[in-house]
Amino acid sequence: MDEADFLSRIALELDAELTMSSTAELIAEYARLTTAADECGILFSQPANTWSTPAATSPRVTELHQLQISLDEGPCLDAIRKQSTYICDDTRNDDRWPTWGPAAAELGISSTLSIRLESKNRNLGALNLYAEPVGAFGTQDVAIASNFARHASIALSTAFTEQGMALAIDARTFIGQAQGILMGRYGISAEQAFEYLRRRSQQEHIKLTDIAHEVIEDQSSKSTGEEPELP
Repeated sequence: MDEADFLSRIALELDAELTMSSTAELIAEYARLTTAADECGILFSQPANTWSTPAATSPRVTELHQLQISLDEGPCLDAIRKQSTYICDDTRNDDRWPTWGPAAAELGISSTLSIRLESKNRNLGALNLYAEPVGAFGTQDVAIASNFARHASIALSTAFTEQGMALAIDARTFIGQAQGILMGRYGISAEQAFEYLRRRSQQEHIKLTDIAHEVIEDQSSKSTGEEPELP
C-alpha cells in the first residue's frame, strides 16, 4: 500500500470516529506508527490561553506538554503561535528552547517534530512527535507527518463541530424540559418560562443550562418551589 492509499485509509477511519477524544487518540497512534517517532501527542489550544492534551501515547508525552505550558517555551507552542512546523535534532543543545530542551533530554527525548493542526477558521493545536535518538526525523518524516496533519486537522475540526452541535442540542433539550415544567406548574407561557430561567441565570451568575437542570431535578424530587416572578 503506497502513502496516498494509506493516508486515505486513515482518513476513512478517522471519519468513522464518533468523539473528539477517540479521534485525537487515533491520530496520535497512527502518527507514531507512520514516522520515526517513539511517542506522539496532541496539544490543543483553547480559549483564554489554556491548553489540554486530549491524546498521548504515553505519560511522558503529557509531561513534555506540561513542561512547555509551565515554562511557556517549546516546539509545540511555537508551532501553534509562529511558523507551522518545527523540527529539533538535539533537544539538549537547541538554543531555541534553552530551558525546555534540556528538560526534555532528561526525560529521554532528543528529537521532536511539531506540526500545527488548523482548520479554515480555527487554530486547533499541534501534532507533536518525539523520538529518543538524536536526529531521528528526516525529510520523509516531515512530509508524511505534514500530510497526516492535514487529514487530522479535518477530522478534528469535524469532531469539534459535531461535539459542539451535540452539546447545543443537549442544552436546548434541558432548557425545553425546564420550560415545560414551569409552564405546567405555574400556568405561564413558554416565553415567560424562558424569561424566568434567563433572569435567574443573570442574577445568580449561573449558566442557563444549570438553572434548567435545577428545575428538572426539583421536579423529579417533587419539590414545589416558589412561584416565579413573571416578566
